[in-house]
Amino acid sequence: MAKYRQERVASEILHELSGIILLEVKDPRVHDITLTDVTMSSDLSVASVRYFCAEGVDKDEVQKGIEHVMPFLRRAIGERIELRRVPDLHFYYDKGMEHSARMEALFAKLHAEGQMGPGDPESDK
Repeated sequence: MAKYRQERVASEILHELSGIILLEVKDPRVHDITLTDVTMSSDLSVASVRYFCAEGVDKDEVQKGIEHVMPFLRRAIGERIELRRVPDLHFYYDKGMEHSARMEALFAKLHAEGQMGPGDPESDK
């Protein structure tokens, strides 16, 4: 039961934060991010938010922008989601998207060079 509540609250926070960042945040450093996942601590006091930013965007500037708007984001979440306590928000850069794109490029290169054989992941497509 507790796990279900964690997932439900995480989903709601992801949905609300996406809208807030897109429509209400004025800091241009934060506009180029995409939220990928939110996980909640067991007591719902901490929300770990993973994000990804477009290629060519300075990740350090994005992180500074997120830290700058953090109080606004937390206050906005408190206004929109009915919780006893508004969770602390911790943002982490999601390296999984970069890794996935790099793997896709490697598979495409191997496939183009003819090194992918039967039974390889890309040959089934």
